[in-house]
Amino acid sequence: MLGSSSHAFGSPADAPSRAQGFHHPAALFIVAHDASGAQAAADAAALAGAHVIGRGGFGDLPRPSDLPGHDILLIEAAPASPTELEALLQWGEEIRAWVGSRLIVCFTPAQLDQAVAQTSVAGVQMLCAPDVSERVSALAIAGCRPTIQYAGATETDGERIRRLSEEVARIAEALTRLTFASAKGQAQERDGYSAEPELLDGSGSDTGGTAKLSEEEPLPQPGAIRAEIRARRLREQFFDAQLFADPAWDMLLDLMAARLERVSVSVSSLCIAAAVPPTTALRWITTMIEAGLFEREDDPLDRRRAYIALTNKAFEGMRNYAAAARRLGLRVF
Repeated sequence: MLGSSSHAFGSPADAPSRAQGFHHPAALFIVAHDASGAQAAADAAALAGAHVIGRGGFGDLPRPSDLPGHDILLIEAAPASPTELEALLQWGEEIRAWVGSRLIVCFTPAQLDQAVAQTSVAGVQMLCAPDVSERVSALAIAGCRPTIQYAGATETDGERIRRLSEEVARIAEALTRLTFASAKGQAQERDGYSAEPELLDGSGSDTGGTAKLSEEEPLPQPGAIRAEIRARRLREQFFDAQLFADPAWDMLLDLMAARLERVSVSVSSLCIAAAVPPTTALRWITTMIEAGLFEREDDPLDRRRAYIALTNKAFEGMRNYAAAARRLGLRVF
């Protein structure tokens, strides 16, 4: 059982930090419940060129001041209970704040809503039921930290391009090794994400707004938007689904319909609407939040749940888009 993760750690300035300006291979600390979880992380680290410098279990999490110097912290959260997961995520956030390390959290579909609700998300790589390639990619991305800048020192465009090229080459090498390793054995079939959509009653609206349409302009009908989503899914019966892998529009449609229906959409439900692997959906949710189109709303009755909603900016954009299409005689939804 995890103990309390609130300690008097002292000043973060005293922490054994390697996170700024580290040299490759990146130093990785792994937290896992059992040997299989630790091995999955270690295998990915070997392919990504990271060096495992320590491991910990759910019941023996070190204090931040006792951690060996590291660049990346990878938490294999399966099969933590809700209470254990809460403590794990809080500990990981404290380590990230203390050391400045890159945080990667791997979890199961059943843990998705809680993992997102109790993690700051920004700057954290969230992997839901990841395979080896997703772990390798996350570790490679976590290793792409720019070097520390000293007072008066600037990095030229040429230096940035050179550094980026080196990192891209390193990622390509890791993926090549992964492909070679996979070719030796039989390809594994991944299970699809099968959690049930969950739409809960809620207001779905907020005050204020950006650009306003004329009051005569009708709002889109939720049923028409849902029909558009079904039509988009129909494409996959005739074309490879990978051709339509960008889930941003599907997410916008789903959240627009939900707002008009005045219901709240959980993170797991939005991942289902995206019709892509949940890790991909989570990356897009983060991107859309950073773009000011989505916002996260905490459940006031359950701190382990969060909802995703359109911002006023996104709502007005979707509304204006539908109105402009109607004026041109185009049918969108």
